[in-house]
Amino acid sequence: FSDLRFAASNRVFLPFREHLKEWCDPTTVVEETKGMNLTDVDKNVLIDIAGSYGVNVCGYDLYKRFLKEGIKTVGNLGPVLGPLHPVLRENIEMLQEIAQKPDGEVSFHMSGTEAVMCATRLARFNKKRRMVVVFGGAYHGWWDGVQTIAGNERSAADVITLKDLDPNSLDVIRMRRGEIAAVLINPLQAFHPNSPPPSDLVLASNSRKAGSKSSDKKKKTAGGLQQLEQTYMNWLNKLRKVCTDNDIVLIFDEVYTGFRLAPGGAQEYYKVKADLVCYGKTLGGGLPNGVVVGDRNLMSRCDPKKPLRVAYVIGTFAAHPLVLGCMNAFLKWNKTEGVKAHKKIKELVKEFCINVNEDMENEDLPLRITAYTSVWTMLFQKPGRYHWLLQYYLKDEGINLSWVGTGRLNFSLDFTKSDMEKVQKKLKKACKRMVEDGWWHDEKATSGISIKLALAREFATAFITSFFS
Repeated sequence: FSDLRFAASNRVFLPFREHLKEWCDPTTVVEETKGMNLTDVDKNVLIDIAGSYGVNVCGYDLYKRFLKEGIKTVGNLGPVLGPLHPVLRENIEMLQEIAQKPDGEVSFHMSGTEAVMCATRLARFNKKRRMVVVFGGAYHGWWDGVQTIAGNERSAADVITLKDLDPNSLDVIRMRRGEIAAVLINPLQAFHPNSPPPSDLVLASNSRKAGSKSSDKKKKTAGGLQQLEQTYMNWLNKLRKVCTDNDIVLIFDEVYTGFRLAPGGAQEYYKVKADLVCYGKTLGGGLPNGVVVGDRNLMSRCDPKKPLRVAYVIGTFAAHPLVLGCMNAFLKWNKTEGVKAHKKIKELVKEFCINVNEDMENEDLPLRITAYTSVWTMLFQKPGRYHWLLQYYLKDEGINLSWVGTGRLNFSLDFTKSDMEKVQKKLKKACKRMVEDGWWHDEKATSGISIKLALAREFATAFITSFFS
């Protein structure tokens, strides 16, 4: 399984990759879910805080319901492509409402990456400009057309990467307005501006940053983070104005944040309207999907003045009946039960962060957490080369994490206070074991600088040895 080989080998900091292969299974094989609990083939039960790469917003039991309702809705039709099932119209109307585009158009795809591909291609086509602006660290799928960070060896020459929350970036957009078709935003960057998504792969020491910079534990998890979100809201409003004034398309990549920040996504959460909005992940009700919603003039794929000039954006499985059926079940839930669930989870997560941080401080454990609605991360409070090991202690305590380890964690909306207390207990126990086993030793000579120097020496030695051998 090539995908597994890639994900499994990128769970830990590079120098330890070979050791991982020797002593650890590459994945967990599961066969059942109940609530937020996974049961593996050996009947071990793990609490899932990985969130299925962001797909699991509602809770697994609800997705099972969506799947059943979807099959019931379109089951008599089967996998017919071309002719459309009547449920399509209802979905489009709900998506127009969510995206705040009553007269907009909708395009269906099979992944969030495809949705971003569609939005950027249509922006370039309709504005007749080739450049797209992205911001440092933001992830917009694996397509090499917008991936300017590690993992893409092709130079994205038609992409400008700018700094988030920086007035100079606005000046660049103004000065190059004649070249720029669109500005592409991933609202998840509010949690870690100008940094890639947190991951144990790059956890050389305690260099991870996310959330507020405040040192006060209660302010950091509540008021401090609210201040950061207010700063990001102000930034989005400035970007909106610059794009409007210079006839540039503002695209929100809501593949991850759509339906996780709020029932209406980041547009509702930050009260800023985009011209094109990309959705994916949870929107499919448990099935693969991607959606773009936008103003009619920006969704056009034909040039009325040049009939042979066409933006070819279409796919075989676009608007697949079963995806539409499951999507319909999710969208109905989102506008009813989902509203209450979002209000509840935000308060629960805020309380969870405060309780965990107080617990860690009282036990003198070098870990703190911070959250962005139901998305959270772990922040290590002292230098160390073995922080990445915590993900395996957590696994041993019965917590399931994704391949980015302690970097990005998700609570689904069905988590209760009791469930979070269980996570807190398991987290504290895993941290204590890290101390007892010597991975968080108190050697005073250890510092961030000394760790980086040691790593540099080791890399240099390994390179020279490899070269001469």
